[in-house]
Amino acid sequence: MKKRTFIPLVLLALVFSMSLTTITKSEQNDPQNSLPTLDATIKPIFRGTDGNATLLESQSIILRRGAIYTTEPYKNITIWYSFAGGDNLSAPILFGDDGVGNLSWTIGILMNYDYERTELESDGSAYYNHTFFMTSNFISFIVRYGVYENDFRIPHLITISPRVISTLIPDFYTQLNDIKYNLTLYEYNITGYGLSYREVTPEHDTDFQNVTASLVSSSTFLNVSLSFNHSFEVGTEVEVRGFIVQNDNMTLQSRILHENRAHVITIVDTTPEIELTGERYTNSLNYSLLYVASAPHSNVTLVEIDWDDLSGIQSIVNISYDTIYHLYSSVGEYNITVTAYSETLSVTEYVITLIEQIDPTGIVKVLVGGVLKEPSAGETISIEVEIKSATFQVSANDTGGSGVWKISLETDEGNLVTVEGDSGEIDLPFLEYGEHDILMTVYDKSGNLYIFTFSVDLIPVETRGDFPVPFPFGLTTLAGLIALVAIYSKKKK
Repeated sequence: MKKRTFIPLVLLALVFSMSLTTITKSEQNDPQNSLPTLDATIKPIFRGTDGNATLLESQSIILRRGAIYTTEPYKNITIWYSFAGGDNLSAPILFGDDGVGNLSWTIGILMNYDYERTELESDGSAYYNHTFFMTSNFISFIVRYGVYENDFRIPHLITISPRVISTLIPDFYTQLNDIKYNLTLYEYNITGYGLSYREVTPEHDTDFQNVTASLVSSSTFLNVSLSFNHSFEVGTEVEVRGFIVQNDNMTLQSRILHENRAHVITIVDTTPEIELTGERYTNSLNYSLLYVASAPHSNVTLVEIDWDDLSGIQSIVNISYDTIYHLYSSVGEYNITVTAYSETLSVTEYVITLIEQIDPTGIVKVLVGGVLKEPSAGETISIEVEIKSATFQVSANDTGGSGVWKISLETDEGNLVTVEGDSGEIDLPFLEYGEHDILMTVYDKSGNLYIFTFSVDLIPVETRGDFPVPFPFGLTTLAGLIALVAIYSKKKK
């Protein structure tokens, strides 16, 4: 690159860099951009409070739990927060519970940037703090950087006395079960308690529904239960939190204290399932049916069977699997309906069976000298064969409706050959020549049979090597051999 070209390019780059610097500084100084949206994978680190509060429970992201601190009334409380990569122009916002103590869930205030503490850190964390005077029984707060705190916005709690903890929460509930929680209530002046719940969405912004119960008690420690029904669909995640209603003797207000933990449960499917095993075709009027029913996370309470013969509904209570027998009064095709119940949910399956008792028919033909011959019952057909085997053409018909299953031929020597379907060719081997009895059996799919018997006489075919040499030809051959031997002997002498 020529020198006169390179110098202008360098100057252009410097101008562009100065322009970017100017834009960046302008954006940083713009009050509208003092709370940027956070795009980071590192969560803010809650550093707790000053010496005027004592930690009871620490924050747990896995358990979706915030920290709990206890303090005395009329104390200055300082909340500390740090965030990796933070700066003094984008301090986190402090959210309060209900406006008491100049804190608000909706308005929020900027925390103070702690220059001195930040400079002491070597990991790049920026420190922030906020101090307020404790003039109420509790303060719950959420601190965030920009719009970021955590998925469930779990509050931290600073309290003089009241607390609430909900326990014994299964990981899942079915679509039929009421959601039930046990709550432990601490301290005094509690007039009510309840549960807040909502569907979990990616934005965590759906409205809570409240279930509240009244309570009048002077006890400082109570265990209570509360449940609610729901209409959430299967697969829905539900967030649930306990709360108490308390008369705050410091603010002279009735205030709501929410639990500093988010419980998440899943609505699972408990729709029953049923598998049926029964014969599609049969010739027996005494029909057997095996059912196996189950309901995930629940029990099968009832199984009903409609046999489709106007005999009424057969009910089996609290038995999830069994083999049931039913005696039909006549042949025919029946559509059996089986319904399994799990509380108010049900599932229905079907089995179709044909009961028929009509025997099939069959025809067998023997290949004799290239021609097919059909024997009558008990008839013997002679066959000249070179090997101990015979070829047969078989066919069958079923008018009962189930259809032909298979056709078999069996010799009196025990050789058995079968073809599936209603026709085919069978090569039947034998152990010895001579006369043999043959049994033909036709099976239909219902178990009905057609039986036909006949015989074949296997005669071996005589070949040229099997006949004796004619006498004149044999004598002439012998004389010729003697003459050849005499001539050879004379020449040798």
